[in-house]
Amino acid sequence: MNVTMSDVARAAGVSPALVSLAFRDAYGVSKKSREHILKTAASMGYEPNRVASRLASKSDGTIGVFLLDLHNEVFADMFDGMREAAQPHDRELVLSVGSVGGALDRPALDSLVRTRVDVAIAAGLLLPDKELASYLGRLRLVSVARTVPGFDAVASDNKLGATMAVEHLLELGHRRIVHLASPPTDGYLERRHGYIRAMEKAGLKPQTITCDYSRSAAAAIAAPLLDSAERPTAIFTHNDQTALGVLDAAHALGLKVPEDITVVGYDNTSASQLPGVDLTTVDLHPVDLGRRAAEVAILRSINPTMEPMVEVFSPSLIVRASSAPPPA
Repeated sequence: MNVTMSDVARAAGVSPALVSLAFRDAYGVSKKSREHILKTAASMGYEPNRVASRLASKSDGTIGVFLLDLHNEVFADMFDGMREAAQPHDRELVLSVGSVGGALDRPALDSLVRTRVDVAIAAGLLLPDKELASYLGRLRLVSVARTVPGFDAVASDNKLGATMAVEHLLELGHRRIVHLASPPTDGYLERRHGYIRAMEKAGLKPQTITCDYSRSAAAAIAAPLLDSAERPTAIFTHNDQTALGVLDAAHALGLKVPEDITVVGYDNTSASQLPGVDLTTVDLHPVDLGRRAAEVAILRSINPTMEPMVEVFSPSLIVRASSAPPPA
């Protein structure tokens, strides 16, 4: 009489699903439970159907990828790095996309859980740390550009990057420097903090204006700011997309960059390098971040019980034509 998975589950006092996970060495089964199940199965002479188990897992070599926004080139650059690292290892990438406001974060992650990807890489997650903690044990996750407690992460020193941007502006002679800051959410406060610290260290009063991640929102916020009697001499934005929005607003008002207003972005996307844009920006090294995130994901796949890895890259300041000394 053949012993079935259900027979093993009854004898071990667990569910058939847990028996299946134990035999696939899947994430989410404790070492103690796995050993108990395997010992029970061996004593009963159970022989698992390896082919069926492999088909059921749907996870061999598959890496899920979450990107916040396909309209922001920094995520496309990160994806290029991920693909570059994954291809030599024959790892398939399964893409799931969020939205600028973060409303699709949870549905996108849930879809990767249902797809049973081996590991997921997430770039730009806006969910609070507390909500992301609910995925511990359900999803192996490598966070990109943000550290999340309990998960692997490949990030950049954003506080250092913001400090470098402000110090560059101070060296040029700017004193009225406004920062268009990202919404204050978990994992994305360091650029704001770096700006504030650098301004206060110089004896200047920080002025932060919260703006979402879109170009259009930045243009709407920048227009009245640039048209005011107390116009700043420089605007430092939390990403290149919002910097492009400031350039749009300046152009609409007939202002010249950098003669009338200096603009500094963050990310160093390909759009920042275009002729006519030539944006001074902080290089996040997005391709490198994506590449390393995929390497960490592969390591996590091979060693599911290793301690969480957190690696922090140092950014670089790229000086281009959008920054100059303030108007006389």
